[in-house]
Amino acid sequence: MAELIDGLYLNKFVAPQLLKEFRNYNDKFLIALEPAPEGAKTADGLRQNKLINNVGFYVNNTVPFTAKSMTGKNGVIPWDKLDTDPTKVSDAEIRALAFDKRSEVRVKHSQGFRIGVRDYVLNKLAPTQHVSGAMPVLRTSGAIFNGRKRLTFQDLINFYNEIEVLNLIDDDTSESPNFWNMILNADHRSDLKIDKAGTANHRDNLEFDKDTGEFKRFYKMRMWENNAAPLYSATGELKARGSIREAGDQYASTFFYTPNTVYHLEKLKILYKPEYQDTVNADPESEFRLQGYGLCDKKQQYGFGAVISENA
Repeated sequence: MAELIDGLYLNKFVAPQLLKEFRNYNDKFLIALEPAPEGAKTADGLRQNKLINNVGFYVNNTVPFTAKSMTGKNGVIPWDKLDTDPTKVSDAEIRALAFDKRSEVRVKHSQGFRIGVRDYVLNKLAPTQHVSGAMPVLRTSGAIFNGRKRLTFQDLINFYNEIEVLNLIDDDTSESPNFWNMILNADHRSDLKIDKAGTANHRDNLEFDKDTGEFKRFYKMRMWENNAAPLYSATGELKARGSIREAGDQYASTFFYTPNTVYHLEKLKILYKPEYQDTVNADPESEFRLQGYGLCDKKQQYGFGAVISENA
């Protein structure tokens, strides 16, 4: 088997193609997020209002009514600046290599930006911690495997019950099933495939794609899959994106209710300095990176959740 070492071969006796890089680019779940309304976008971020429902209901009332004001709240979801590392390429490299390195660098930046946005969104959707009656975070209870307890069908039922009592029902009932979304991580996806006994009486409600093997639906919850997942500490707090996994940390599967999400990318800039502007280096260098502004967040701290593997 060929071993990879540092550096790149020059032109002589080299196949021109690059070896495939095996990375997880799965970001399908992004289509389930709510887009930002055009009229609400400002230089500061996304502005939003909310009326607090204080309407009472009476039966056989005998006293005069008193009109009440309905108060509101407002907030701003700020923009985040999203960047890739700059990459430099020298004119000497371009002359010596068997492939167009500048072109390939652009491709790698696009791929890196896509992965970064996906991980950024995953962490934004995940609850920071368990909030009873608003953002449930439950632990698994199955058999011990590789230092954690597996997710069982009963665990998924228990989580589903927690979501049902949140009354996440949109006016258009024909669409509402598509508003319930869960992103399964790799461990939990395997756990549900193994837990055949628990699903024996509910096979029709745990739906797989017969061609791809992907989970598609659990009752009225749309299921997504991803090998990337938010990381939680042993005490159940969400860790920052890119954190190093420590003893007791576990990856989560996350739930989100589409109408309470917002996602938008804009002003993606390609920042490129050509080598003919480099008057200093003996081998002139070009530089390339991507920068953009985007936002993803919870419109309100309600209708999100997570399932975390319990430590063994």
